[in-house]
Amino acid sequence: MLGFRLVAILTVLWFTGACSYLRAYKPYDTVSPVVRELAPIQQTLQASDAASPHVLLTEIGQTTYKEFEAPIWRLAVRPFQPGLKQVLILAGIHGNESSGVGYVVQLVESLARRPASSTACDMDVIPIVNPWGYVHNLPFNRNGVDIGQDFSDFGSHEARVVRRFLREKRYDLVLDLREDPKADGFCIWQYGLDDAGASGRTVSRLQAAGYPIAHDTDMMFLKPRAGIVDAPLWGLTFLRLSRQLTIAGYLRRNVSNVVFSLVTPAALPLEDRIAMQRIAVETLLNEYGAPR
Repeated sequence: MLGFRLVAILTVLWFTGACSYLRAYKPYDTVSPVVRELAPIQQTLQASDAASPHVLLTEIGQTTYKEFEAPIWRLAVRPFQPGLKQVLILAGIHGNESSGVGYVVQLVESLARRPASSTACDMDVIPIVNPWGYVHNLPFNRNGVDIGQDFSDFGSHEARVVRRFLREKRYDLVLDLREDPKADGFCIWQYGLDDAGASGRTVSRLQAAGYPIAHDTDMMFLKPRAGIVDAPLWGLTFLRLSRQLTIAGYLRRNVSNVVFSLVTPAALPLEDRIAMQRIAVETLLNEYGAPR
């Protein structure tokens, strides 16, 4: 049975890789309606920068299309204490995934109000990887590229901006905040970890708070079991070879040994999804973000 499943997985990976060579991106219509504005987020981030000496707002790049231009922001949280762990949090990779963006904006506001001594890690936060998609509530970038799966080819400007920013950086923990329109509950993806203890404790906290947890009894390929997807490192190698490497896979291979994707069900109200992200992030920061 194990041999059959392995062959099946390799066949699917080969097929998706072969299809990737024929992949054609279809740009969105130039009249895609504006659903959200970036200005309120920018004002909040600037206010957090102004309010705290240990929060710095910078731009790591620009998203520029004929009819659209916006920065890709990065918040650096530096408590200026020795021996702190290095943490990276990313959100807004798909423009229609708004809970991660909502949560990290609240997180930065909270960090800016705290004394530096209460922040237990150095943190980089990229709140919106895909500004055009976020403004138009569309998953891909203006050219129709799925940024989240563009970390083999780097065909999108946004993926190249992230790659340039990450060059020569290493983190003790990376959190990739996502949503799933088809999910009926929360799940956490972990990549090449020896055990699922931290993931299990994260799921348990969400269950205790009354939130649904994704579970797939079929378990064909990578699907959540009791809210956890345990992705093996060899799978990331095949994804890279098939030109389907995700941003989380790239992060695991290049910048951190501890990477999680936190996935909320898009069908729930936004305030619930933000609360789920908050519980998950706080749990994992407690697990991995303590000073050395």
